[in-house]
Amino acid sequence: MTSRRTLEATAFVAVWVAAGYLLPVTSNGYLLLGIPLTAAFQVLVRRRPLRELYAAGTARFRLDGRGVLLAVVLALVPAAYAVRSLRDDDWATTSWYAAATAGAVCAAFAIRAGSARSALRSAALPVAVGAGGMALVYGAMHLVNGTPLPVTDALLALPTYVALYFPATFLLEEVSFRGAVDAHVHHDGQTRGWTSAAFVSALWGLWHLPVSHALPFPLQLVELVVVHVALGVPLSLAWRRSHNLAGPALAHAVNDAVRNAVMLGL
Repeated sequence: MTSRRTLEATAFVAVWVAAGYLLPVTSNGYLLLGIPLTAAFQVLVRRRPLRELYAAGTARFRLDGRGVLLAVVLALVPAAYAVRSLRDDDWATTSWYAAATAGAVCAAFAIRAGSARSALRSAALPVAVGAGGMALVYGAMHLVNGTPLPVTDALLALPTYVALYFPATFLLEEVSFRGAVDAHVHHDGQTRGWTSAAFVSALWGLWHLPVSHALPFPLQLVELVVVHVALGVPLSLAWRRSHNLAGPALAHAVNDAVRNAVMLGL
């Protein structure tokens, strides 16, 4: 982790955060800002092709027949939500679903560059930490508040959440913080891997500031950094081991899906 690359990564996230405060965008619009910003960072600062955001070391962006079929399957849920949201005249939400639909193509490329088995293997640790932590925290909130968890509803909601969040988190968060920032800050063979993973994860936590207002600012700042370091370090390590974004994106999707499912009834 060199000082120059650290400063460049910090500046990238700072520009995105500043845009979130200065521009009149919703949380979905804030996420969408990352698409052009990440592309510019990858091409102009890192000087690497966009395909290496999804799977490092690939020669070209191409989908074979199975990849096309996989992309279509992954796009079904976000595309259905995109069509349904057109009636609400909410461009930011519709664009978010459209981006998730496009993310299905990128996710299919990453899976075909590796394998579904390797994606599941690299997702295992971040899921154990993230989804396990979510279940414990929000399960405890049910106990403290005396509110029952609708288990059947939660279990039925999980597959839909995962199907929606996998392509969405792939293109709208993991590409930026693992594919771009982590790959820029940490190179293979460097020491202090835990330190750089914690640094990237702290940036990821601070990135949430413009759309997080649940707590007073000092507490919100600490909460975002602590939670996202705990969640982000396993995601960074999964990316570094596999050099493929499918595993971290799948883990991120499962973690968010478990959070939403266990929050039902609160």
